[in-house]
Amino acid sequence: MSRENVLPLLFCCQIGTLGLLRQASSYSLWSAAIEGYPTATLWLARLCSVLTLAALVVLVGRFRDRLFGRGAAAGFGAMLLAGSALMLYGAANVAAYAVSQVLVGVGHAWILACWAARLAAMDAARRNRTIAVAALAAVLLFALVGAAPAAARAPLFLAIAVGSVAPLVGAPWDKVAFPSPVEHAVDRASWLRYGGETLRLLPTELVVLMASYSLLFRVLVFFEFPAADPALLTWCEALLRGGGMALLIAYLARRKFVPSVRQIFMPLLFLTVAGLAILPASGRLLATLSVAMVESSWTFFYVIMWIALFEIGRSARGDELMLFLGGWTIMNAILLAAAPVAWLLETQVSQGALSMTALVLVLAYMFSVALLLLRRRSATSALHVDGSREDASSGDGAADWQEERTQFYQRLAEEKRLTRREAEVFAWLAQGYSLPAIEEQLVLSHSTVKGHARSIYRKFGVAGKQELIAMIDGERGRSKP
Repeated sequence: MSRENVLPLLFCCQIGTLGLLRQASSYSLWSAAIEGYPTATLWLARLCSVLTLAALVVLVGRFRDRLFGRGAAAGFGAMLLAGSALMLYGAANVAAYAVSQVLVGVGHAWILACWAARLAAMDAARRNRTIAVAALAAVLLFALVGAAPAAARAPLFLAIAVGSVAPLVGAPWDKVAFPSPVEHAVDRASWLRYGGETLRLLPTELVVLMASYSLLFRVLVFFEFPAADPALLTWCEALLRGGGMALLIAYLARRKFVPSVRQIFMPLLFLTVAGLAILPASGRLLATLSVAMVESSWTFFYVIMWIALFEIGRSARGDELMLFLGGWTIMNAILLAAAPVAWLLETQVSQGALSMTALVLVLAYMFSVALLLLRRRSATSALHVDGSREDASSGDGAADWQEERTQFYQRLAEEKRLTRREAEVFAWLAQGYSLPAIEEQLVLSHSTVKGHARSIYRKFGVAGKQELIAMIDGERGRSKP
C-alpha cells in the first residue's frame, strides 16, 4: 500500500482523539482531583478550540497556503501532545489542568484544520470513502480504549494523539494543491466579505439541526437512562457504530457516486428517532439497546457532519475548506453553549417540563431534517462551475452572461427536442454538476435523474457528461461571431 493511501487511513486517529477528548480527563492519574475543579476549567479546551477555529476561518481565505503544512502540524501537534500529557499525568492542581486544556484546545483545533485541508484537496468520492473508512477504524480504537485496563487508557490515548499528528508532519505537503478562490482579495474587507459570503451557503436548516440535536443530547444526559448492563451496552454500541460505518462504506462503494446531503442525514434521523422511541421501554435488552442507539447517534452525527459540510461546499461550487471550517466552528460553538443551557433547564424546571423541552427539541430536530430532505435550490446558481463567485457589484457583464448562457442552453434543448424536465437536467449537466447534485437541486430520485441523463446523452449522441460538455463548448465556439 502506497504512502498516499496510508495517510488518509490514519485520519482515524484524528476522529479518535475528537471523541476521546470528551472523556480523556477520566483517564488522568488525577481524575478524582479534576472532578472537584471549577466547571469552567472543564470547558477551556472546547472554548479554545472554538476561538482557534474562528481565527482560522478569518485567515484561511487569504493565507491558507501559509497556515497548513509540515511546520504548522509539528508546532501545534507538539502543543496537543504536551497538553494531553500534562492533563493525564500532571494535573495535580487546577492551574496545571487549565494550562493543559488551553494547549489541547488550540493544538487539537489546528491539527483538525490540517486534516481538513488534506481532505479538501481530494476529489469528493475519495474524500467521503476516506472519512467512512477512517470512522470505522476510529470505532475500533474507541472499543480498544474502552476494553483496556484503566492503567493502560492514558498511554493508549497518547498513542492515538501521536497518530493524529505524526502522519501530517511526515506528509508531502508540497504536493497538496490548495484551491485559491480569493486571489483577487487583496484588502482586508474583501477577504472578510468573502468569508461571510461563503458561510451564507450553510443552509439555515442545517444550523437548526446542529442546535436542536446538540441541546437535545445535552438534555438527555440529565435524564436517568433506563438501567442497562454495562458490558452489554459496550457490545451494543460497538456493533451499532461499527456496523453503521461498514454499511456507509458499502453504500458508497455500491452506488459509485457522492451522496447528496439529504441522503446523508437519513441514517442519523432513523437511529436517533428509533432510539428515543424505545427509550422508555422496560426489559434489560431493550433498555440497553435504546441507550446504545441514542449514544451511538452522537458518533454518527460527528462523522456525518464531516461528510455533509464538505458535500455542501461541493454541490454549491463553493470553497469546501472554508465552508467546512466555518460549519465546524458554528457546530462547536453551539455545543459549547448547549451544556450550560441544558444545565440551567435541568436545575430550574421540573422533570415534566424538561420532558416537554426534550419533545420540542425532537420535533425541531425532525423538522430541520425534513427541510434538508426537501430542500430545493434556485435553478440559477450564484456560483460558477470553476468555483468563482458572481459578484453582484460586477455590473451588467455577469447578468448578460447568465442570460446568454440560459438562452444558449434553451436553444440546444429545443433543437434536440428535450422534454421540460430533461431541459432542466441538461442545464445542470452542461455546467458540470454530478447526478447526486442535480438530484438535490431538483429534488428528484436518483433513478429519475439517471433516466433523464441517459435520454439526454442519447439525443445528443454522446456517451456521457464529459462528451456532452465538450460538444456544448464546440457549439458555443461556433456560435460566437
